[in-house]
Amino acid sequence: MVNTVVANMRTCSKTNKVTVWMKDDGNLGVKIVSDCPHVKDYASKLTEITVNDVVSFAGSKVIDPDIRASLSVPCLTPIAVFNAAWLELGMLSKNLVNEIGNNSVTFFPDKDLEEL
Repeated sequence: MVNTVVANMRTCSKTNKVTVWMKDDGNLGVKIVSDCPHVKDYASKLTEITVNDVVSFAGSKVIDPDIRASLSVPCLTPIAVFNAAWLELGMLSKNLVNEIGNNSVTFFPDKDLEEL
């Protein structure tokens, strides 16, 4: 089975599609398609991950500084990798994600928390 998550980076007008699938050896295959050269570089370095890479930030290849070096800090592509992997591993409910459709980050410039 495969699971895909799309990160729409509206701040840079890029769309990054992440597909994750379980391989016969128990590792997870990763394919990332993007119109961003920085994400393409990240994708070339992250083609396979382990379960440990997606259950803990500590030591995870998904956010390894050498692997994600070309990405800007706010890039959502690594988070899309985590989400696609969690879907593939059954750690994130497919019924829930089908119901909600997406997560989002909303910007409130010049607003304090109490103003929202």
